[in-house]
Amino acid sequence: MNKLFLFVFIFCIGSVLFTQDSFRGNVGEPLGTISLERAIEMARDNNLNLQSSYFQMESARWSYQNSRSQYMPRINFNYTGIILDKGLEFELFPGMEPIVLQDKQNHVTNLQLEQLLFAGGRIYNAQQISRLQYEMSQNSYQKMQLDTDMRVTEYYYMILQTLSTYEILRLHLSLCQDLKENTEILFQNGIGLETDIMQWELRIIEIENQRNTLWNTLVNIEQVWALTLGLEDIYDIPMPASIPIEEVLQEIREFSFLDNEVKRTRMNDFLSQVQENNLDLINLARTQETIQYMRNISRADFFPTAFLSFSYETSNDTQIDQIRFLRDPSWQIMANVSIPIFHGFRNITSYRANEYQIRAQSRVLTEGTRGLEIQARQAWFDFDSSVNNVMQNEKSSTLADRSLEIIRNLHQQGMTTNVALTDAQNTALASNIQFINSVYEYINTKNRLTNLIGGKK
Repeated sequence: MNKLFLFVFIFCIGSVLFTQDSFRGNVGEPLGTISLERAIEMARDNNLNLQSSYFQMESARWSYQNSRSQYMPRINFNYTGIILDKGLEFELFPGMEPIVLQDKQNHVTNLQLEQLLFAGGRIYNAQQISRLQYEMSQNSYQKMQLDTDMRVTEYYYMILQTLSTYEILRLHLSLCQDLKENTEILFQNGIGLETDIMQWELRIIEIENQRNTLWNTLVNIEQVWALTLGLEDIYDIPMPASIPIEEVLQEIREFSFLDNEVKRTRMNDFLSQVQENNLDLINLARTQETIQYMRNISRADFFPTAFLSFSYETSNDTQIDQIRFLRDPSWQIMANVSIPIFHGFRNITSYRANEYQIRAQSRVLTEGTRGLEIQARQAWFDFDSSVNNVMQNEKSSTLADRSLEIIRNLHQQGMTTNVALTDAQNTALASNIQFINSVYEYINTKNRLTNLIGGKK
């Protein structure tokens, strides 16, 4: 009977560690579940920070389009219409008929066309800067997406981890209550002590306090989860669905059985992908290119500028109902060339400032590359350690459950003390929780690797 109970107990722990179907504890009504893919999709649609990053990317895109338009000519049509209450007239000699200098209606139309011919490379370099800024905004938006996906995933599994721990506490609480009842029976038969019963009562109180504290933690995580998803109603939050525990454990076992040479090869492949695809590193390189184009713009201050202007104008001074716009047309073509001679050293100082900025950014890029490589190596080692932790904690959890079973049988036969049974129960509880934590830590470290290589699997 005791072996059957313990078998059912261990089976229940294995079933609930990674399963959560509308579980909300003893308060509130059960809510529906949501898959990780759907949660990420919801966050991408509703997360306010992500929307802000998208609008910034669109602003950069239109700025880039604006820079391309600088190559095009400018055409303006101007119209001026003047209606006077009284025309201006005067007498040249006394008694002579007045001379009218201006009619009451005056209409002038003007068509202007301007085309920039040469600007020392300013337009081209400004366009390249806009292009790079647009590309950087695209990378920033993609990085924001990855960070949002990462936060959603972390909170997703954090909720599942908390729920699994909560369920483990619930099962151990039920076990302690059962052990307390068995101790009371032994006490009534003159085998046990009253202090043994008190020990189990204290243990029950401890587990209940842990469970209540964990529930409060879960509520706080849910609020942040809802904010990340962009939910307006934070009191109607869908809970994460179950995850395939066997697939996760099988994946862990397969990696743990690889020899060191294969692991080293995989690590080198991972580091190469980080160098090629990490979005932060790409933006550092784009920033350096931007500064180089800014230096080119400052260099353009040493070169002349030239543009061509064409103007066509017609005028009419008759009554409004007799306007003819083609009367007395006039046109002109103007070429303008401007050669800088002295601008107070503005050109040379600007050029030198950008030159040193390039050198500074080059050091930042080199340092960022080195730092990222260190970060990537550390992330890989954390991933490898998480695999080992899962394997060790799985063994510890199995041994602790087996030890609890043996000591419980001995205690019922009066062959061991209640203290030994209490210690075995504490060890089993700690081992079960440590095992579940290590599995979710493995999932998180694996997701961090994906984030470092720009979301590529």
